[in-house]
Amino acid sequence: MKAHILGNGPSINLYEPSDGYVIGCNFHKHLTDVSVLLDCRPFMVYRGNRSLLHNRNIITSTYAMHHTVKPLKMVNEFNIVYELPYLEKYVSAGHVATDWALNNGYDEIHLWGFDSIWADTQETRTDEIVPRNRAQFDLFIHWREKWQLYKQHNIIVHNTIEGKQLRELL
Repeated sequence: MKAHILGNGPSINLYEPSDGYVIGCNFHKHLTDVSVLLDCRPFMVYRGNRSLLHNRNIITSTYAMHHTVKPLKMVNEFNIVYELPYLEKYVSAGHVATDWALNNGYDEIHLWGFDSIWADTQETRTDEIVPRNRAQFDLFIHWREKWQLYKQHNIIVHNTIEGKQLRELL
C-alpha cells in the first residue's frame, strides 16, 4: 500500500495528487486523508481559523489533547485516528506520520516537502501560520538523526519529481 506524507518545506510544490493515502503534517493546501497535529500551538491557530483543515481526521498527542483540545472543548470537532501517548523529544509530525504509516501496513511511503533531510534548512510554510520558538532553529540536525531509523524501509524522498530512496540521502 502506498502513502504520501506531505511536509511543509519548499519542495512541497513538487507534489501532485495521485493514488495512495495522504497524510498532512500540520496544515496544508492539499487535500489529505488525515493531518498530524502534535503540539498545542497548531490547535490554538486552528481555533481562530477553522478553514485550515480540510477534514477533521487527526493524529495527535495526549499532551495536546489534555492541554488544548479538551480544555478548549474542541474534542467533538475531530475524529482522532491515533493519539500518541508520549511525545519524544525532537520528533516531528513527519516522523510520527511515517511511524503511523509503517505500523498500518503502508510499504511504499513518499515524502514531499521534507527539505531538511537533504538540505541544511528547516524552512517550512507552517512557520507562516504557527510561529516557532527561535530556540528550535537547529531541529533539522536532530530530525536527520531520527530519519536514520527508517533507512531500511521503502521511503522515497521527493527532492525531485522522481525522488530518491531515503537511504541514498542520509
